[in-house]
Amino acid sequence: MFGSNGFLSSLTTGTTQQFGRMEVVTPYLIPGVLAIVGIFIVAIIIITIVQLQQSYPAKTLKGPVDLYKPNTPVIVDREATLKNMGGTYTLAYYLKVDAVPDMRSMATPLMTWAGVWNTGYNAANEQLTWTFAETKSSASSGSEGPETVTLPKVALQRWNQITMTFEGRTLDLYVNGVLTKSAILHNMPQVARSSITLVPGGIIGQIAYVQLWPRRLTVADTQANYTDTSDSQGRPYLGPAYFQALETISLPNLFCPSGNCEGTPVTATPSQTWEFPYA
Repeated sequence: MFGSNGFLSSLTTGTTQQFGRMEVVTPYLIPGVLAIVGIFIVAIIIITIVQLQQSYPAKTLKGPVDLYKPNTPVIVDREATLKNMGGTYTLAYYLKVDAVPDMRSMATPLMTWAGVWNTGYNAANEQLTWTFAETKSSASSGSEGPETVTLPKVALQRWNQITMTFEGRTLDLYVNGVLTKSAILHNMPQVARSSITLVPGGIIGQIAYVQLWPRRLTVADTQANYTDTSDSQGRPYLGPAYFQALETISLPNLFCPSGNCEGTPVTATPSQTWEFPYA
């Protein structure tokens, strides 16, 4: 019996010591696990924020802006071009061309990035043209003059989203989220410290939802952007349409609810009435 009691006593003591050790280890284990979980959550938040910042454009001008007589011709300022339009960038905008002064013109000027490229619209063929000012090189390495790239399928008198992705010498042009034209320039374009401006007094129409990214969007990104920024009819989504209806509402004159605020009308006597024999 004593041996049994001694055995039980030693077993109880060992179990108590094991539980005691667990109690000692547990307070240090829980904070460590919580710290690892906290670091993991913070890392996920940081990664999500970085991805969201990359997906959103660095510069946005909703508009719409009148092409023929804009309040200001600058659509992308100099600071934005210097910061975001280096060797790789994406420029997207919605364009609606209603009319041009001369349909026989090869390209009516639309916008310009001074010293880098000029953009014009050929209304007869429904095309946009870019003329790039390239850097000069030796005669054996390629062209030294300006190079022209033409984008077809830019319909007249309807909204079209034009997306231009550029990386090095590679140029991709999209119309309404669809890759329509790709080109590789002979030489690198010029580098200029200038803003992108419209050319007033030429094209009658509007430009809206100008977006700028400091990276080259993929085909999937371009398609998703067109879906997110346009309505069911392909027009740029600039806000609820009912706000435009408020512009046609006129308030009644509270000081003249009857509508006749000119006083009592005066009727002339028959002797003062004009008669015209040729009436």
